[in-house]
Amino acid sequence: MKQNWKLKLMKFMKGRYGHLDALGKLLLVTAIILLFLPLKFLSWIAYILIIVAYYRFFSKRIYVRSNENQKYLALRNKVLARFRNKKEAFTNRKEYVYFRCPECKQQIRAPRGRGKIKVRCTKCHHQFVKKV
Repeated sequence: MKQNWKLKLMKFMKGRYGHLDALGKLLLVTAIILLFLPLKFLSWIAYILIIVAYYRFFSKRIYVRSNENQKYLALRNKVLARFRNKKEAFTNRKEYVYFRCPECKQQIRAPRGRGKIKVRCTKCHHQFVKKV
């Protein structure tokens, strides 16, 4: 009886996405958090997120679901990289001065205590003088 159930489940899941990927985890965790909040409309949003997560899990469009997850991961990494850069700038604030290129707004770092220095942007190659 137990084997029969496993075979039916395996047959049902054949050709389906069936992964709880990073986007699916985000949807489910967000839904659980929203369910514990006392506002009624947030619980409806939570139910919708759960339905979307299950739809993604049981979907037969494997490549579409994989591409959705890749786009989410790229966005998440972009946001996290920004926070990592801010943290690094804060920890190195006594050794380096951080400023932006006046042309392309690229962030540039220079050692503190050098006085006036001639800076060349690595992105647009614009040269300017900066006091550090």
